[in-house]
Amino acid sequence: MQPMKHTFDVLGEQAFKRLNEISPPADATLPRKLSRHSSTAASKVSSGSEPSPESKRDLYALLRDNAERDKTLSELWSEVTTVPSWVDWDQIARGQDCFYRYGGPILTGLAFQSLLGGMCTQSLSSIQPGGAGHASSIRVRLLHAAVRQRIMKLAAQRPSYYDVEAWGIPINDLDCIATIGTFSATLIWLSLPRQGIWMKRQELRDYIALWRYIAYLTGTPTEPFETPKKARAVMEVLLFHEIQPTETSKILANNVIKSLAAQPPAFASESFLEVNSRFLNGNELCDALGLGRPSLYYWALAAGQCFFFMFICYTYRSIPYLDRRKIAALRKIFWKVIVENETGLGEETTFDFKYIPDLSKRTEREEAPTTGIMVKGIERRNLQALVVGCGLLSLVGYLALRVTVAVGERAATAWSF
Repeated sequence: MQPMKHTFDVLGEQAFKRLNEISPPADATLPRKLSRHSSTAASKVSSGSEPSPESKRDLYALLRDNAERDKTLSELWSEVTTVPSWVDWDQIARGQDCFYRYGGPILTGLAFQSLLGGMCTQSLSSIQPGGAGHASSIRVRLLHAAVRQRIMKLAAQRPSYYDVEAWGIPINDLDCIATIGTFSATLIWLSLPRQGIWMKRQELRDYIALWRYIAYLTGTPTEPFETPKKARAVMEVLLFHEIQPTETSKILANNVIKSLAAQPPAFASESFLEVNSRFLNGNELCDALGLGRPSLYYWALAAGQCFFFMFICYTYRSIPYLDRRKIAALRKIFWKVIVENETGLGEETTFDFKYIPDLSKRTEREEAPTTGIMVKGIERRNLQALVVGCGLLSLVGYLALRVTVAVGERAATAWSF
């Protein structure tokens, strides 16, 4: 797989360069994310007017509106709007349902960072050409090109900034395969099972198919996701060869925990987030990342969370009527929490690049500001689930013991005759 560190989405890169030539970003570097309340209208080249300072540069809209005028843009537009022969829309829809059927444990497995997943699973039409999820996937593809171009430019100015020879092209094919694998294969065979959840065989085939199509839209090689067997094999190879924590990894891990602590909608404590990381990734990796070692109390809360997820997921999955209602409800809830809620995005994101790499900037350990809101939230629920789960297990164990004793007594009586 080493050669794939030096290959990347060439067409996406070429298209991004053309879009910059057609409509240069205001700061001549990368698109920046403006206020959530700013206009989302994209300027068209044909209008001859300059965009207002309040408007965002929507690379997807620029691509769509200029595809007929430029050969490179036309090639990319034709590719992303042509549905591959292997796409089965019924299967894609079932894969989307899986995202919501196991929504809680999936969000936990992704550390609550599943924005693209939410955009691409809102409805079947959302991921079909012209839909919001389809557009989001293409925006991510162009964002990858923007980041790649920026880092390569900085590396040319100062080679020590990024070692291309050692690390490969930024956001290369292997990076993208690993990302799609994190959303799909790693969830199916690591994150969910460690939370007591196992998908059915048809479900995992459907879920892999969904992410294979998203890989296609984002310019990621799709061969590793042709079958569940291939997806799992690639996941295992990447985990064995590519997981090598560095000092920067430690900083990033700390910053992720700090940024999520006490934040809505879960309001989880830092210790609870750390125990979830250890529960899902193992102590060896988390020690290498410098994460804290929470007390047994938080391990008990994580176990309670697993009890809760197992009960909800397996119960609803076994009753089709409840399963459909849950999926429909979570589609609305997730969208409201991620996009419409006052603590969410406020609008559908255009995947602008908010923090632009610069020679003067370095990744540093940070302390996230507190919200000032004290809410027990998810931890209280998990404690309740733990108590109920232990009570039920004790009851089942007691009943099993009584049955065993009764059977033994009957057998002894029968033997005495």
